[in-house]
Amino acid sequence: MKIKEVTPKKSACIAGGCPAAFETDRGTYLIIGIKVDSSEALLQGKIGTGETVIEVPVGLIRGLVKK
Repeated sequence: MKIKEVTPKKSACIAGGCPAAFETDRGTYLIIGIKVDSSEALLQGKIGTGETVIEVPVGLIRGLVKK
């Protein structure tokens, strides 16, 4: 898989440990964020096998949509 970072400049950070977004050559995105417990997010029954829920700042998503 090939990836290209597409994190909006407003959301980018210099050191690691920040939310980030990457576009893949598979027509998908990889998003780095904070893992959320499904019960905390009230999402029981909505998360499929092999899936997880992550939390990212609104600015990261809005920045991607503007591209």
